Amino acid sequence: MTRAVWTAPLVAAAFVMAGCDGDDGADGANGTNGTNGLNSLVSTVTLPKGNADCPGGGKVIQSGLDTNRNGVLDPSEVTGTEFLECATAPRLRALHASPDAPAVNVLVNGAVALTGVDYTDGSGFVPVNEITRVQVQAILPGDDAIVIDQTLDLEFSRDYTVIAAGRVAAPIGAFVISNPTDAPIAPGNFRAQVAHAAPNAPAVDVYVTAPGADLDDATPINSSGLAYRNATRRVEAPAGNYQIRVTAAGNPAAVVFDSGTVALPAGADLLAVAVENTGPGSTPIQVVLLDGTAAADLLDVNTPASVVAVHASPDAPAVDVLADLRATTTVEAFPLAQGLAFPQFCEIPSVPAPDEFTISITAAGNPNVVALQFPLDVEQGNELTAIVTGYLSSGTPAIQPLALLNDRRSVVTEAKLRITHGSPATGAVDLYLVPNGTDLNAATTTPAFAGVPFGADTGILSIAPGTYDVYVTPAGNKGVVAIEVQNLALSGGEVLDVVARDPAISGSEGSLPQLIVIDYAALTECPNPAP
Repeated sequence: MTRAVWTAPLVAAAFVMAGCDGDDGADGANGTNGTNGLNSLVSTVTLPKGNADCPGGGKVIQSGLDTNRNGVLDPSEVTGTEFLECATAPRLRALHASPDAPAVNVLVNGAVALTGVDYTDGSGFVPVNEITRVQVQAILPGDDAIVIDQTLDLEFSRDYTVIAAGRVAAPIGAFVISNPTDAPIAPGNFRAQVAHAAPNAPAVDVYVTAPGADLDDATPINSSGLAYRNATRRVEAPAGNYQIRVTAAGNPAAVVFDSGTVALPAGADLLAVAVENTGPGSTPIQVVLLDGTAAADLLDVNTPASVVAVHASPDAPAVDVLADLRATTTVEAFPLAQGLAFPQFCEIPSVPAPDEFTISITAAGNPNVVALQFPLDVEQGNELTAIVTGYLSSGTPAIQPLALLNDRRSVVTEAKLRITHGSPATGAVDLYLVPNGTDLNAATTTPAFAGVPFGADTGILSIAPGTYDVYVTPAGNKGVVAIEVQNLALSGGEVLDVVARDPAISGSEGSLPQLIVIDYAALTECPNPAP
């Protein structure tokens, strides 16, 4: 019943609504026409040299709307730019690869670009002009001097490496390597190139292989023997661990450099420059890696450290120098030097590195009688002088080591000289280094180093060639000359350590301090060195 009551009214309502549909009305008026749209324009523009974005010129596609409706894409209408070509400014970097030359400053177009660049130091890339004047200024005691002055005609979008190579007497020259700036490196790869800048080394072959690969089955990256002042092509390889070996040209068995395992990362763009090895070890070369931002030394895997041992303790007997590896519980006590007597010195040319040692100074032939122990940590290529001074049995100061870091590279334009106060019986002293014939007692004659205490040193001094007098006096007292050296002739290239020591206990040398003069060009190896 309820269902029938609600259905009938709904049907009736539907008929009533259908009967209410009237006639169509008149059409309305047309609307106003809209404004025509703006045209989108595209143009190709050639950029001249000197452009702020592309210094060497180039081409771009510009796009935008023609807002002033003149049919031309005006500069103010550009909303999008896509570079098709862009020649960037040439870039330049430098490397000091002259083994007997002093540190230098590098000037580019008359302005100082790099300062104090020493042997094996290199720079990152810097942008320069098409016509660039490069000057290398040697840093000399007294006046500096321009030793290379070369104007380079450079190309845009290229990178240039200027290597100062050769020996001073050869003479030094600029060796230039050029590569395109924008050459991409495949994803996951590194890129490497090798240059030969070691003046005394013959032509070589360069192998970049998996660690431990047999060179008889390998191919060098150079197509023929790589000669001095030449470079290989650039090569790419997947990032990973590699071994770089340099051999005599045509003879893979004659390895003259071995990097050991080195990690070469993806994206690295490396120039490896072989330069002369001026440090410890028998390998004739070392390698400098340039990565575009800086330079780093890559030493032969077997490069040791070297130590000059100096016995300057007046009451100590002849001694042995023994080394113990701190990383082990075993007492190795392997000998570095044996039977070294006061006031002798000698060279230990090959100390394993890098490593951490405990050094024991013992009575010669009796390792159980230990006079002194001290830690000695060495890195590959370190050149050290270890002076043992002070008193063993009586008096103060007690026996002790003085460890000094050396720079034994000979530089022909200067002498390197260091003076160390190693005389325990002598108080603080004044040190005079004056031109030959200078009146010590003149009021204008002042010490180069005043009030130097026992155990201190002057640091390594750069001395101009000439003839000098050396005086050592008690601090503030010219009236007593403890040590006097007349007519010290320095011609350049010398590397000297001078150690003031006590006279012999026997009294045979008097009561005034004596000198130990170490000439690094004429060292002898320590007696009975370790096998």
